[in-house]
Amino acid sequence: VGAALGILVAASAAMFGALFVGTYFLQDVLGLDPLDCALRALPLAVMMVVSAPLAAVVLRRQGPRRTITAAMTVLAAGILALSRLDAASGPVATGTGFFLVGAGFGTVMVAATAVVVRHAPVADAGVAGGLQQTAMNVGPTVGIAAATTLMTALAPRTGTDGSPWPDTA
Repeated sequence: VGAALGILVAASAAMFGALFVGTYFLQDVLGLDPLDCALRALPLAVMMVVSAPLAAVVLRRQGPRRTITAAMTVLAAGILALSRLDAASGPVATGTGFFLVGAGFGTVMVAATAVVVRHAPVADAGVAGGLQQTAMNVGPTVGIAAATTLMTALAPRTGTDGSPWPDTA
């Protein structure tokens, strides 16, 4: 159960960190408006919805270890694809990265949650559910904090005050 909770924290941190950086990239590097940004990221949401029920089938056939390992690999591949984007990246490149992140995260979420719920004694089901929800809330916090820390440390200094954030009107 502890490993599954750790996986939920790691996966949600990775997904939300990537989504934060990806949104920043789409709006500030590619100059997309919020609607175009949402359309480029739409494959993430679609794949989360599609992969969740499919994850239950794969989980029954392959077991939690294989399912979670494969899903984390897909999630990592999506983050790698998003990390390779540049100012010339088109909708296919961004869509592919978001597609993989959504497929991986949707599958990990279902599989790891199933492990937490199945292995908890009936008397502790509420505690297990609370721990699962805590993991799903801690992960995004850690992911976004890590993403902003890395962006601040690695970004070129473009602001007039010497900050990495560009001046806006």
